Amino acid sequence: MRRRATPIGWPRRNPRHYRFAVPNAVWEYKLKPVEFTIFSYLCYRRAPSALTPEVIAAGVHMTASTVKKYLEALVDKELVTAERSLALDVQCITSEKFFTLPNEVFLLRLPPSAFMVYAYLLLIEDRRTHTCHPSYNTIATATGLAKNTVMKSIGTLLEMGLITVESSSYFDKRGMKWKGNNLYTIQPMKLVVDAFHQRQLRHLELDTERRRVLRRQAEYDRCHPRAALCAPDSAPAAPDPSQQCKPLCAS
Repeated sequence: MRRRATPIGWPRRNPRHYRFAVPNAVWEYKLKPVEFTIFSYLCYRRAPSALTPEVIAAGVHMTASTVKKYLEALVDKELVTAERSLALDVQCITSEKFFTLPNEVFLLRLPPSAFMVYAYLLLIEDRRTHTCHPSYNTIATATGLAKNTVMKSIGTLLEMGLITVESSSYFDKRGMKWKGNNLYTIQPMKLVVDAFHQRQLRHLELDTERRRVLRRQAEYDRCHPRAALCAPDSAPAAPDPSQQCKPLCAS
């Protein structure tokens, strides 16, 4: 059987080229969502030289002051060196001690809490079916987030198309039906990014149309100035004594 050749201009995708590794041990440090996002970005870049806070801020869509603040926390936890690069023991990752995240995840501008929940789902997913079914409490315990924050983050991931959610149920020994944990399915990143770009394009088209309408309205107002809707009333004139009604019968 003849193998199908890759079309010209379509490079073969090597998994090492479009996913990056994050050590499993990072969950033991109980990082805050912003710290986790910054640390993941450093794992993604793995630059030979230190990255400036401005470069990191642009990559994670935060302010440079915020990045500087949480970089100091990562340095205190010895995950990052003072030169803003990964610590040597973190870089020594074996094939049994890491999970992977797609490179394109930083394009989606996820809130840090949603980013962290998404990373945890990738950590525990079944690699064959790309599914997992942790409870809200399990996710909250692993990520250090409040249960309500976890539920909100799941909603964000669902809205972005990163996951699908299916409810499940089970029967106990007495035959009683109970609601089970949600079943989460991780969606292919290519489909997620394509949908994200489509939404961005629609927003751009709507913004362009809005600007065009405002420009036309301004041009019309310039050529056809509007009169005041309510002109101020003039002061009432004093009554003319000669015009006043005289009594019919004088006394």
